[in-house]
Amino acid sequence: MKIKILNFIDNYFRKKDTNLFYGDFLAGAGNKLEIFLLDLLKKEFYKIHLKYSRRKTFKKVALNSKLSKKEYDSYLNEFKSNGIVVIKSYFSQEAEEILKNYDYFFKKIEKDDKDYKRIFSLSIKEPLFQSVLDSNILQMLCEYTGTQQYLRASPALNITYPGFSDITSKNIGETKYKDGGFANFYHLDTPNLRQYHILLKDVGMDDPHMLFARKSNKKYFGLHYRIASEEYVNANYEITHCIGPKGTVYVFDGGSGLHRMYATEKNYRMTMDIMFTPGNSILKDSCPIVNLGEMKFEGFDDLQKESLRFLK
Repeated sequence: MKIKILNFIDNYFRKKDTNLFYGDFLAGAGNKLEIFLLDLLKKEFYKIHLKYSRRKTFKKVALNSKLSKKEYDSYLNEFKSNGIVVIKSYFSQEAEEILKNYDYFFKKIEKDDKDYKRIFSLSIKEPLFQSVLDSNILQMLCEYTGTQQYLRASPALNITYPGFSDITSKNIGETKYKDGGFANFYHLDTPNLRQYHILLKDVGMDDPHMLFARKSNKKYFGLHYRIASEEYVNANYEITHCIGPKGTVYVFDGGSGLHRMYATEKNYRMTMDIMFTPGNSILKDSCPIVNLGEMKFEGFDDLQKESLRFLK
């Protein structure tokens, strides 16, 4: 019965603006009544929203030497304004160390590897972990949300090798490349998910990279439909291309802001992905940090230590 109700609401509102929304590409973006009706049927997400929208005080810490106070405030304001901020070469030193430590994963990428290649659960050297769990970025996430942020899972390694050229969301539904695991349609992530990705190779406009619809995080898209059409996004938002030299980091609100992968046929992207929530959807059992229990956390500040609460 629930599925029938969802389909009825879906089909009714889909007819209202077929130029902007088609197939599954609705996102509830066009009608407040639709959003309300669909939210009523998504009680599990609504419970998450109610429980984790409560603010939990976080302890501010001193900025590390990577950013001055002026630089930090500028990046934070950009993040608050747009739902995303790109900081060039921020993790350039760490990127080299990641590539060295996990060379077995990165050193040989063949044309036959055209796909997502991922490691979701890592054993990571404690000094490197302390560096990539960066206090400046973590504090930025806390200040953006106004609440303590918790590491959701182990840092993940990711090679994105699509093997096909970019196609629009309408054409995705008409070809064999429909999703395919690449999330190359505009979408929202798990509720409350904020994250940052570290580029482990130079990424330009001709490489696979993430697109983010700036300021889309300020619009409520509802708890049911989490996908938007290309036409809707292009008509309403400016786009940030997440590119830059090796070590660049992009910090974004994936739980509230529309984003997708831009595909290219010949090239690939390598990243380390680090995810946070205010406490929901923690992946302690399925994506643990293998050696977390062996760490002494010497030199970790209070904000870093608290962010690990649900993974220990």
